[in-house]
Amino acid sequence: MQIVHFMLMLFFTSSLFAKECVVDDRIMYAIAEIEGHRDTPVGYPYLISINSKKDKLKAKRIKELAPYFLDSRTIDCQGESQCTSLLSILNSNGIFNLDLGSFQINELYWKMDKRDYFNIKKSYHKACEIVMSHNKMKWSWENIAKYHSKTKSHNLKYKKYLLAKIEKQD
Repeated sequence: MQIVHFMLMLFFTSSLFAKECVVDDRIMYAIAEIEGHRDTPVGYPYLISINSKKDKLKAKRIKELAPYFLDSRTIDCQGESQCTSLLSILNSNGIFNLDLGSFQINELYWKMDKRDYFNIKKSYHKACEIVMSHNKMKWSWENIAKYHSKTKSHNLKYKKYLLAKIEKQD
């Protein structure tokens, strides 16, 4: 598992990513690590997470989704075209409060082409844009943690996770 983390860290810090993102690569990696699923490697792009209890129950009744659930809220859609197809099924059933891809970007708040949520480079750049948007006036750990939530209790918990993940990288 250490090798996977090392390879992904190299991937995140490569010139493909670093050129266009001013957010420290350790922060971006920590976000990907926190946002990922425990059963997939950091940066795995083929995830759909359902955010509300009502929507989780509704999604569990959609037979096309059944083979893809990793747990009660997370779908491993296994590839970009399958992900966009399953996302369309969820949307056509009125389920829109979803976190998508490596960085679990919520489609309600951050619009992208559906395929781009599941493309690691494009989702990385959107995640970077999100972090920067919360830090326009002042860079702070609380503002960085707004990536996850602006609600104080959730924000502080995420900040704690973020700092712990970054500390483990050093």
